[in-house]
Amino acid sequence: MADAREQAGRLGYAVLSCQPAGWNWSLLSARHASKGLDVAVFIEQLRDLLVAGLSVIEALDALRRGAKGASVASIERIERQLREGKTLSDALAADATFAPLLIALVKASELTSDLPQTLTRFLEHEQRVTEVRHRLVSTAIYPLLLMGVGSLVLMFLLFYVMPRFARVFEGMTGELPWSAHAMVAWAQWLHTQGMWWLGGGLALALVLAVILASPSLRARLVQRVFAWGPLHERLTTYFLARWYRATGMLVQGGIPLPQALRLANGLLPSSLRAGGHAVVQAVNDGLAPSAAHTRAGMATPIAEQLMLAGERTGDLGAVLTRIAHFHESEVSRSLERTMRALEPLVMVFIGLGVGLVVVLMYLPIFELAAAIQ
Repeated sequence: MADAREQAGRLGYAVLSCQPAGWNWSLLSARHASKGLDVAVFIEQLRDLLVAGLSVIEALDALRRGAKGASVASIERIERQLREGKTLSDALAADATFAPLLIALVKASELTSDLPQTLTRFLEHEQRVTEVRHRLVSTAIYPLLLMGVGSLVLMFLLFYVMPRFARVFEGMTGELPWSAHAMVAWAQWLHTQGMWWLGGGLALALVLAVILASPSLRARLVQRVFAWGPLHERLTTYFLARWYRATGMLVQGGIPLPQALRLANGLLPSSLRAGGHAVVQAVNDGLAPSAAHTRAGMATPIAEQLMLAGERTGDLGAVLTRIAHFHESEVSRSLERTMRALEPLVMVFIGLGVGLVVVLMYLPIFELAAAIQ
């Protein structure tokens, strides 16, 4: 790392941080920093103070005096850099807490002098993204919770309760019911093969942990999941919606379309990033935005038609935002329909599994009681 710092210094760079490769330390540090400063709350309070007539430094001073914990140091750092003559965008860029989209919008507002409006636009973008994410999570959480709890109950019955029931019938002589034979066979199989399966399950869990810990392996896993047919179309639409919204917000903030596209490409997954770069290249080559998106395969038919309309009216930023809203609503409706259809199926399968195990355990008892009578 010392050698890397020295080489970067010889090239004229100022190294802010340096970490070993292999782990996503920048993401971890950004998450750690975000615990000290709530970006959305900070931007909203800063916007309100600017609208009230305070200067940026006065607003930061007021926020610093009302802040607590680690957020005080972040605000102090921004205020100190502004007093040293740096711009607000440069001060925000020096802190990994703030998103590149916000920094780009602030940089554009420094030329147009509409910082409060820019911050309002960013807050609306964050609120919309949060609403979509919350809707997706709230729609999927009940079926997933049902599957998790049902699976745990079924595993408890199969691997703990049923083998103990089987011990009652192992020493019995004479003819036993078929369900008792099934339980005894299951218990014997667990006794002979259970440790191998347990070891295999632990090894699989270890492999998954390694995959999730490694950025490269995790990216490959995400690509495989992303390429799965039933999910591919909906995930593509969801990520394109985020991309359209970010691009539209940047264009409305005064950033040229090629630069806005390059900044928004960071929101795309690796499987779609090549298409985003192709759109940038096509726009630089002189193609219209609708033709560039269509040639790169980054536009749905609805998006293409709306972009054509935006090119005629000259309001491409608002059109891209409208496209994002349309696609987000489409993804939300599709997920809601899927989860509503999945809920009864999950309940039926779990009910059948638990019912079968219960019948296997209690049917021999009932048959033996009838034979004794």
